[in-house]
Amino acid sequence: MIRRIIIFIIALALMCVTAVCVNKTLFGHEFSPEKESITNTTAVVDSVSSVSDGTMIIHTSGLCNAEGYAGKVPLDIYITDGKIERIEALPNDETPSFFEHASEIFAQWIGKTPEEVRLHKADAVSGATYSSNAIIENVNAGLDYYLSHKTGNDSVVKDKPEKHSNEMTVKMWVALAVTLCACVLPLFVRNNIYATVQMIANVLVLGFWCGQFLDYSLMLKYLSFGMSFPAGLVAVLMLIAAFILPMAGSPRHYCMHVCPLGSAQMLAGKISKYKLHIGHRTLLGLDIFRKVLWCVLMLLLWTDVFVKWMDWELFQAFLFESAPLAITIVAVAMIALSIIVPRPYCRFICPTGTLFRISEGRW
Repeated sequence: MIRRIIIFIIALALMCVTAVCVNKTLFGHEFSPEKESITNTTAVVDSVSSVSDGTMIIHTSGLCNAEGYAGKVPLDIYITDGKIERIEALPNDETPSFFEHASEIFAQWIGKTPEEVRLHKADAVSGATYSSNAIIENVNAGLDYYLSHKTGNDSVVKDKPEKHSNEMTVKMWVALAVTLCACVLPLFVRNNIYATVQMIANVLVLGFWCGQFLDYSLMLKYLSFGMSFPAGLVAVLMLIAAFILPMAGSPRHYCMHVCPLGSAQMLAGKISKYKLHIGHRTLLGLDIFRKVLWCVLMLLLWTDVFVKWMDWELFQAFLFESAPLAITIVAVAMIALSIIVPRPYCRFICPTGTLFRISEGRW
């Protein structure tokens, strides 16, 4: 047990160093002199203002609580002669590299009327899913407010945050229940029917409906900026399954019983009893590939060279409405391959899974 605790501490220290390298922040403490924390400084008195030429400015600070990779991304939306003239980002705590990439999405809205934008769904920027989704939510909330303000129907504006909050609360509690079952019941229940039902719930609820899973982006976000509650309760349970339960004698608990992508691969494996035979030397080569890949990816994070690879982990495929097409295609291919090769992504590629292995003292 002492050995496992020491290994866990080393793995945690490794991730803390990575959080400092990527976000220049650890547990809310800034390590970059150039960066000033501007949390809670973006509030505005009114959600709408105007200038002398008739341009109306919608401030989304008080209209949307959506968070990107590292924090909220409030915007100012400028509307002139009924069309969006420009969109400007207000001060925010979002990771600069992610936000700069995600802000390319602004071009999709310039020159369009708010009505046109709300009728047509915007596409998230590949490689910056969290940030661009938060930007989309801010723009939608701002334009909904503008349209309601324009028509004088203030009740629409008042109802939307409450409706969104209620929906998120329901999702949080359902995700929490599914995660809790996945953490606890497999320790006592050894039943194939239950295991199948749990895996289906992981895929449908945690994966597609709620988008709840662990990946590098989120774990570094938690280390740098903390997590919001009560939604963070789901993340806490997942982290316990990934790091604590293995020390208590349940190895790979998160990967085998909680992870929606792992569950999807295991469900696919139930389709056929035939399994492709892979020779020992090939398996050894694939295992070496996984280890080398993890080392390279960690090096990229430590040198701050290509940190956005984190936004390309296959878990993003569950957010299929905004996930890059390439991620969706590869994820589908991996799940299809799982029919004849047990859990290929988990066993031969997954950098997040490799981190969990290391924390358990396996390599």
